[in-house]
Amino acid sequence: MPSMNLLTLFNPSNYYRSGYITVPWYPIYQEFQIPPEELVLRDLRDLSYTPISAQVDRIDPEDSSRDVLVFLLQKAIPPGANDNTLASGFIRLDRGNPMPAKLGEPSVEIVYGDSGEARGVRLANNRLIVWFNLIPDPENMGRNWFSGSATSVQLDHQEILDPFLAARGEWLGQEPEKRCIQVAELLLPGLSHPKSPSYHVSLFDRAYRLVSQSSGFIRSSITIASEPFDYIGAAPDTGNNRHLVCELYRVISLYAGVDYLTEELFIKTKSMSEENQMGDSKEIADLYFVARYFAHMNMGLTEDIQQVFPVPNWFAIGSTADPYPAYGMAALEHIDTMIHPYEGNKSCFSWHFLPSQSVKCLHLFTRGQLGEFDTRVGHLWYEMFYQPLKAEIYQDVSFPQAVTKPAFALP
Repeated sequence: MPSMNLLTLFNPSNYYRSGYITVPWYPIYQEFQIPPEELVLRDLRDLSYTPISAQVDRIDPEDSSRDVLVFLLQKAIPPGANDNTLASGFIRLDRGNPMPAKLGEPSVEIVYGDSGEARGVRLANNRLIVWFNLIPDPENMGRNWFSGSATSVQLDHQEILDPFLAARGEWLGQEPEKRCIQVAELLLPGLSHPKSPSYHVSLFDRAYRLVSQSSGFIRSSITIASEPFDYIGAAPDTGNNRHLVCELYRVISLYAGVDYLTEELFIKTKSMSEENQMGDSKEIADLYFVARYFAHMNMGLTEDIQQVFPVPNWFAIGSTADPYPAYGMAALEHIDTMIHPYEGNKSCFSWHFLPSQSVKCLHLFTRGQLGEFDTRVGHLWYEMFYQPLKAEIYQDVSFPQAVTKPAFALP
């Protein structure tokens, strides 16, 4: 049985670690009945009882099981065991007055159109300013292939997607096609009877809707959903062919003081009746899919580095010319293919993952780190996805019982 309002911390590495930890909120709320607006966290090692930075994010207003608690461990915890049998620390949860807001926190701003629809999102911290498009043709010029992409990423107030002009202080004349972190296409399983090829869904020309937004001490975050699309294939709950209506959900977050974005992808589906009516049909979860990303970044001559064993989970592309811009991607899921240059254009690259029910990844942007950028990507992959810090509800037994797997743990 749980004893006191405690979370147990686990460090699976063989060295001291600090950083952010993300855990599901709903089981914690059920256990302790502390509302998010009154939640105060304290490190038991801190004799001054100073609250630590924390926030609760509502990922999907229709699904409270996806709510997450995110908090920051500023003081490193000692090594534990990679099987979570040795606790590295404890966090106490209390009711009280949360820490007051302050300037310089991560922020999120939504830009709306004349009819009230969300057209784009600005995510910012003290390192990155990211403009993310929710519509295919943001400039109304008949170029309708920018949906779900970041068309401007400023690192330390300088554009990273077209960095050579930006380094000279030139804003006019930058590459109009520049963009990154765009999910251009989904591949879904084909019909099971008879067996058929994968089902392709283009997303670059489909608008997204804003599902939720949040910001606090730890991070600013948005959840967006693609336009619904029809899919006739094997339902994950029965394996039988079904007519499903699907939406791709993307949760994009920017943490305080970092130079990367984190992202989670999953698909929500509902079945259609024989009369093609969705109505109150039951939601079907856990649909397998393949996400294909696309980026157009001017980095000149590059050095491309990938993790090579056992299956790649990260890659890095860095310029060999000053100011040495670089992009890195790391993920929990395995990468199937990374193509660069893409379709003969050295400024374009694309990659896709092996089939999975969700994707958790990060997008790193650096400058001036020649020969070091790939090391950072690999280290972030290790600490965020391969061996993340973990937190569980404290159990007064020999072995704590897990709430569930954490979503992210950031260094």
